[in-house]
Amino acid sequence: MRNLFGLACAAGLGLMVVVAGGVQGQEVGPHKMPVAEWGDEEYHVEVIPDAKAGTVTLVVYGNHDDLHKAKRKAIDAKSVSVAFKSPALTVKAAPAPEKDDPAGKASRFVGKAEGLEKLVKIEGTVSGKVGSKVYSGDFKQK
Repeated sequence: MRNLFGLACAAGLGLMVVVAGGVQGQEVGPHKMPVAEWGDEEYHVEVIPDAKAGTVTLVVYGNHDDLHKAKRKAIDAKSVSVAFKSPALTVKAAPAPEKDDPAGKASRFVGKAEGLEKLVKIEGTVSGKVGSKVYSGDFKQK
């Protein structure tokens, strides 16, 4: 009986390690950049700053499976904002639909900003309104 209990505990611990390891990997998107989660796995937004071009690209994915498969999800949003922590910098990104995004929706948003070259660490919050629902999620580069 003790052996069965020990095996059950070991199996449970192993499952916890696998789940915890999987969660850590989900914080990085297909472009190897940090990701913010919106809602309970409803959307994932990858934050891709380009200091040279002075732009920030935000790519929207659906659930975790979509994120890992790099499957973009077009959303009905007029803009998406990203607020970086250090230095404090807020960028409003406008829809820049991909060619296969449905009319009136976008899976990519792009904003221009000065000062991106001063980012010490890519960390902050992404927020936006999809339809009538407001979303916000934090991201942090590892």
